Amino acid sequence: MTETRILTGHLGKPFGLKGLVRLVAEDSSIPELKFPIQAILEFPSREPVPVKILRSNIQSGKILLQLEGINSLEEASSLTGGKLYIDRSHFPKSKNEEYYLFELKGLKAISEDGKDLGWELVDILENPAHSILVFQTQDSEILVPYVEKHVGKVFLDQGKIVLKSPEDWNEI
Repeated sequence: MTETRILTGHLGKPFGLKGLVRLVAEDSSIPELKFPIQAILEFPSREPVPVKILRSNIQSGKILLQLEGINSLEEASSLTGGKLYIDRSHFPKSKNEEYYLFELKGLKAISEDGKDLGWELVDILENPAHSILVFQTQDSEILVPYVEKHVGKVFLDQGKIVLKSPEDWNEI
């Protein structure tokens, strides 16, 4: 389940005149990391760009990044849309029942009685109310709200996640 490069989000519009960029985050823990951090920006139509993130802050609910060598609105604009990857080693180790959302990808779904459902967690969609877990089966995709009513314990070390009343989701 552990990857070495973590997709942390993509760069949105520049912020201000001094080259700050907005991060549309896949994981909200980015501001808590220790900077500076080396990262990679990937674009669909050009070569990846190594970047150094000098600092991160949150302003009006938006994550803002200051990148080394990006000092103007124009320079920041040239990076819009780039997918930002940070090495897993920059994230502190998960403790107890706390974990990063990216660590859940690849987990196998089991029912509360331990039965393997044949579902694999392939993606997590951010939603204003709560995250949505995207499971893949042999022939379909199943979306499950990541709330206590539907999701039980996560066993990272075993690669499993418990779903409550999974038969409800199979019928939708």
